[in-house]
Amino acid sequence: MAQAIGRCIVFDLWHLVKLSIPYEEVRQTALKWIVELELNDGTFTAPWSLHEDTINHRRFCGEGEFDVKGFVECIRKKGYAGPWGIEVLSEELRCLPLEVATTQAFQTTMDHLRS
Repeated sequence: MAQAIGRCIVFDLWHLVKLSIPYEEVRQTALKWIVELELNDGTFTAPWSLHEDTINHRRFCGEGEFDVKGFVECIRKKGYAGPWGIEVLSEELRCLPLEVATTQAFQTTMDHLRS
């Protein structure tokens, strides 16, 4: 989903996948409007509500069904060189010690950002 901030857009992979927005459609957005990309992973379908899925079942990159590397490659081909964020809302993650969670977030994300 795109979040408009003035004349800027932040794309969150989780929302793009859940809304079935093809990566190529995001790539058509003017580069000057994209200020950040948020990475995460998840499942295409879930036995619980979309709200529950949104706030408690997101996953780190590579721990779900999304084509995270494909998204990163698509955006890089566009020429994007801005910041990448990690947004993983997870009941399981909230139970981990901060150092463990941040280390796992960094490692799994870097595995998908390395060329």
